[in-house]
Amino acid sequence: MMLKISEIFYSIQGEGRQMGRPSVFVRVGMCNLTCKGFSESVQYEGKKIIGCDSIYAANKAFSKEWIVFEDSKKLISEIEQKGNGNFDIVLTGGEPSLYFGNKVLLETLKYFIKRHHHIYVESNGSVFFDFNEILKSLHFTLGVKLSNTLDLKEKRINIKAIQNILDHAKSVYFKFVLNQEMCKDGSGIAEINEILAQVSGSYEVYLMPQGSDIETLNRNIKFLLPLCLENNFYLSDRLHIRIWGNKRGV
Repeated sequence: MMLKISEIFYSIQGEGRQMGRPSVFVRVGMCNLTCKGFSESVQYEGKKIIGCDSIYAANKAFSKEWIVFEDSKKLISEIEQKGNGNFDIVLTGGEPSLYFGNKVLLETLKYFIKRHHHIYVESNGSVFFDFNEILKSLHFTLGVKLSNTLDLKEKRINIKAIQNILDHAKSVYFKFVLNQEMCKDGSGIAEINEILAQVSGSYEVYLMPQGSDIETLNRNIKFLLPLCLENNFYLSDRLHIRIWGNKRGV
């Protein structure tokens, strides 16, 4: 598969364990899930497309906007020009693991690993892949998708793939996105505990509010706080949404 990149930009990490850290985001194009339950709607070329807040990277309808990289030197140069100093790199999407057999991506990762950049992969954890020495040097944020995405369970939950990452990645933490309904009826915690009961290893668990605007974030995050305290989970905000709103490239 050719390496297709939706965008590359320099910003702060807005979510999870690395929140606030300067990072170059490399957002790949294409995802194996639709996440229509997140209900982000975009009008594109006369069609209404529904999905996540990164739908422009996840949905192949936007593929004409994606840049195909056939040379790692060009991709490395793009990343270095965006970053400043010893920045982190966040490989996000779409779904990055779809490209873990791509030579251009692997050569690029190897280059920055040798220069002591921390590389974090934001993955939905549903794709099984073989680890090599390069991939073993990466940190993984597993945003395993729950029923609020409306994707079929057998597509979004792959315990074998999750355990494979826990067994081989440099570090792992989970980041689950919940809305207030899932908090109030207990279904969110039930789904999370069902997943965690089937895996083993060292990890942390973050809960993050669903929403791409401040009003929705504020409404949902209030219901996450007691769940974090009851279950000894961490709470993640979406700092980039609070600063810029649902804007691309920041």
